[in-house]
Amino acid sequence: MLRIGALSLLFGLLLPVPGVLAQQALKPSLEGPALVEALKRGGYVVLMRHATTEHVAPDPQTFNLRDCSTQRVLSEEGREQARRIGKSFARLGIPVGQVLSSPYCRCLETGRLAFGRVTESELLSVWDTLSVPERSERGGMVREMLATPPPPGGNTVLITHTGTLLYSFGLKTRPEGIAHVFRAADGKATYMGSLTPEDWPRLAGLEF
Repeated sequence: MLRIGALSLLFGLLLPVPGVLAQQALKPSLEGPALVEALKRGGYVVLMRHATTEHVAPDPQTFNLRDCSTQRVLSEEGREQARRIGKSFARLGIPVGQVLSSPYCRCLETGRLAFGRVTESELLSVWDTLSVPERSERGGMVREMLATPPPPGGNTVLITHTGTLLYSFGLKTRPEGIAHVFRAADGKATYMGSLTPEDWPRLAGLEF
């Protein structure tokens, strides 16, 4: 009985939460220029992973949320990547309203370099220490954020980590800096499509 119970518990822990199960159901309805044209009109929420980071081990035991030297941070490539994304938004005429970010340095820096401003949100933080039920609950909260319409004429940007993408809708997490776009209306988030960090400057006609 103990063995059966242990196997059942292990199997339960390995099962994906609803957000991950939804991955196969997400089909992009817009791509490239069409997605950009939609963003120009406002009314969308952009959920993006932080820009490219240094290739180092995960955050050390000395981790301190307020000390960037104890965290994995953006590489020089990532910093330039974030700047290019911001320039691309401006060149393309995509209006940006609220910019919310995980309190981790790599996310905050991505937001500041790309958009010049950022507001911390614990809901967008790392999920590593959360239990499976807690991750499922957090995923529901993030889905509510994605379903919240921005003020008229603007778009909301959410900057976060791998876990948020996985447990909200089972979204693709690579490459770093990938952005997933949702239309927020009628109390629900409708998936529209995604753009990589290289897509933004290409569509904006910027050299990189």
